[in-house]
Amino acid sequence: MGGRDHTVPEAITKATLKQYRGSSAITELVEFRDRRHSLTIDGGWREVAESVLSWLEARVLAPSPSA
Repeated sequence: MGGRDHTVPEAITKATLKQYRGSSAITELVEFRDRRHSLTIDGGWREVAESVLSWLEARVLAPSPSA
């Protein structure tokens, strides 16, 4: 979430995250404090992309122990 996002307030983002608690979905909230709503198209998008790729590699793309 963008820490300076005025389109989707922090409370809404955190409420959405809370709705996933009972789900089997793998979720995590990462805040980019100096960013606004358009995280992936504003300047500094590479930092956001690298964060997403690291998250995917650690949780989703990592080979399973049985592989």
